[in-house]
Formats: sequence, structure tokens, C-alpha cells
Amino acid sequence: MRGAFALILVIVALVAVALLERDRWVLSAERITLGTTPATLWQPPKPLDGAPLVVIAHGFAGSQQLMEDISRDLAHAGFAVLAFDFLGHGRNTVPLSGDVTVVEGATARLVDQTVAVAEAAVLQTGAPGLVLIGHSMATDVIVRASQRLPGVAATIAISMYSEAVTATFPPRLLIVSGEWESRLREVAMDAVRMVAPDAIGGETVTQDGVTRRAVAAPNVEHVGVLYSAFTQGEIRRWIGDATGLAPRETPAPDWPLRLALLVALVLLFRPLTQILPQRPRIDAVSLRAGEMVAVLALPIIPAAAVTWFFIWSPTGIAGFAGLSAFFATWGAVQLLLLWWFGTRPVAPVLGGMVLLTFGALVFAFALDRYGAAFVPVGPRWGEMAVLLIGTVPLMLADTLIGWRAPWWQRVLVHVVLLVVLASLMIAAPARLGLMFTVLPVLVLFWGVFGTMGAWVARRQGAETAALPLALILAWSIAASTPIFAG
Repeated sequence: MRGAFALILVIVALVAVALLERDRWVLSAERITLGTTPATLWQPPKPLDGAPLVVIAHGFAGSQQLMEDISRDLAHAGFAVLAFDFLGHGRNTVPLSGDVTVVEGATARLVDQTVAVAEAAVLQTGAPGLVLIGHSMATDVIVRASQRLPGVAATIAISMYSEAVTATFPPRLLIVSGEWESRLREVAMDAVRMVAPDAIGGETVTQDGVTRRAVAAPNVEHVGVLYSAFTQGEIRRWIGDATGLAPRETPAPDWPLRLALLVALVLLFRPLTQILPQRPRIDAVSLRAGEMVAVLALPIIPAAAVTWFFIWSPTGIAGFAGLSAFFATWGAVQLLLLWWFGTRPVAPVLGGMVLLTFGALVFAFALDRYGAAFVPVGPRWGEMAVLLIGTVPLMLADTLIGWRAPWWQRVLVHVVLLVVLASLMIAAPARLGLMFTVLPVLVLFWGVFGTMGAWVARRQGAETAALPLALILAWSIAASTPIFAG
């Protein structure tokens, strides 16, 4: 049965990859660089005559991969599409700079970049006009950029918040929010009611040459809205109405293929671990209640104090060294307590370390190609090295605590760390505030890679899983966290 299940997973993964790659060949996805900005130009197999170029911008901590479902859908519909990575995001190796609290700071840098990218792309493709699409943070950026770009036929804001929207600008604006984004849905309706005070959701209003529409994609939130067939259909129709073109029929969204591939890769790792020799761990016992309280509570003050006063940035990138200091202190205190309680680490086994590293990297590269930017580039490799100083003691302590512990204790250990780290980000924004996206990365890491590590630990001990997990955690944070000039 185990072999048959593994074979089914292999078939699912191969079919998913084949279908996803076939789509890339059909649409001619070309990676290009405009100035210093990495981008992908999607060319339709049958372009619509006179179609504008669609430029797509991602949100904070996003990447061009995150916008790929919309890019593919519009390319299938007949439009040339350019998706790019903002400064400090994805594969863009240039850190973002400027004050994030004022429009004249970081936002101005992103607007300048968007204008430059759009102008260069129009020049390269010869497109007769532009359509701008942005998600979350990028909605404010594209609204401001459209003021400086000629020939913008339509502006489309997904999960919008922008103070640049007025009663007269942009002249043709579609706003799509997720049904579960109640606050952003209110913002969207405020923008529509600037034109028609009595407007309701889903209604297209026009007044004095200004056309607005606000809709809510059903049953999705801030990220799911990007993969919704409803969102993609609204975007196609809006561009078609704005340009007088008839977009071609498009296939169903392919996010199920991506999800199937990633789930299959994780589940395939379980039978692979069965090839590892079993190493009994006779001294592995669960912590008693008082000991568990100690390893949860005693690291809080030292880790918070070190992070609060840590301002050194050896690589010139903000936040990573402080985060590493937090991890290192948290893990070191827990390791000292575990040693005091009688938990003695033993030598890891090479086979399990190699297998876990291999399995995690296969998942990471698949996620990078079909989901979101997940491979470090440029200065991110240096940040990964800095993070390793902290993730090694953190993950060694984490795996030792979790060894044979009840599931609720493992969850509690992680929740306490997340709460303390989030509190520090709120209390010390100058040091860690811009790294709030680390929190969902940690949840993803424990859910995916932590599960893979637990399967290895059951065969060869917690220490065997600890070092690969430390490497993978440093990799995950360095690859996905926006980089700001320190």
C-alpha cells in the first residue's frame, strides 16, 4: 500500500509539472531585465490587434510569481503582460530605501521604478498603450504611476488602499477586494462613491468621464483574491470594455495544479524517510510541566533585551541581524535549560540530514517556480549566513523540546515564540517592524518543513533534523523577506 501511494504521488507531481510547463511554452514566458529590474514578459499565442501592454505589480513581500495566475490568464486572453519584482523583493537584488511612513520615501522609489519599467516595456514591445494592475501595497504605487504615464487605458487595483485616488483620477478604475477583506471593501466603496454617492457594490458608475467599479471576490482573503476565477474574469472584462477589444476565452485557473504539486512533494517525503535506518533514542523523554514552563518563559526577557538593543547591521540590510540575535538568544537559553534538565544532544546522522535537505530544497525550488519567490539571490545569501547564527541554536532547541512531546506542547512552543516576536516588532519597529512577514513564513516553515523534519527525527533523532531545519529556516526567511537598506 505504501509503495502504491508513493507511486500515485509521483504521477500527480509529474502530471502537474507537465501541464504547468506546457502552459509556459504556449504563452512564451521570457525572463528579461529592464534596467536593474527582473521581469517576465508573457506573450500570447494569438495577440489581440491593438491590445495595450498589461503591467502587473505585486504587493509587499510578494513577487512576480505570486501574480502569475493573473499574468497567465491575461496572456491567454490575448494581451502581452509584464510582471516585475519591486526593489527589495523577489529576484530584485537592489534593496528598497526611503522612509516607509511618508509618500516621499519608499513609495516614491517604487513609483519611479514602476514608471521606468512601464516606459521601457512599452518601448521594447511597441504596445500602443498601457493597463496597470497592482495588488495591496502596489495599488497606491500604480495609481500614482498612472499620473505620470501616457496612454493608460485602465487601472485595476486589487485589495486597494490609496490616498492618491480622487473624484476625477484615475479616470477608469476597477477595484477588486476579497469577500473577507471587510476594511478594504469599505475603502473600495469610498472610492466609487466619490463619483456616485449612492453607488452599491458590483455597480459600474460613470460621471463626467470618470468610470468606477468595486466588486468582492467570493470566499477569499488578501492572497486568495489573486487566484480567484471571479477576479480574473472581472479584470478581463474591464480591460475589454476600456479598450473596445474582445478578450479570448481562457482556461480555468491553474492554482489547483500548483497546490497538487506542492502537497504531493511533501507527502512523498514520508515514504522516503522509511529508507533511513532506525536509531533508538532511549533517553528521549517529554518535559515535565514545570520544565516546559521554564523553557517557554525564561528566554523571553533575555531575547527581548538583546533584540531591543541590537542595532548592528553587518551587511547594510535592515532587520536580519536583529532577528538572528533574537533567535540565537532564545535558542541558547532553551538549550542551557534542556541541558540542566538532563537532555543531552547527541551526534546527528548524516543520512537523515542529507535527505531532509534534499527534500526541502526540491519543495523550495518548486514553490519558487510555481508559487512565490523562494530562492535567495544577491545580498540575500549574506543575510542567510547572518540568520544561520541564530537559527542553529533555535532549531536545535526546538527539535529537542518537540521530541516525543504531545502535539499541543509543540504548538504552544511555537505560539509563544510568535507572540513574543510579534510584540517586539510592534514595540521596536525601527529594528524589526519591517520584518513582520517573517511571522507567516514561520507558520509555513513549521507546517511544511517542520513536518518533514519530524518524520526524519522519528527515524534518526531530533539532532539529525535540527541542522537541516536551521539551514532551511534561514533560507526561507532570507528568500522571502523584503530587503531594506539599513
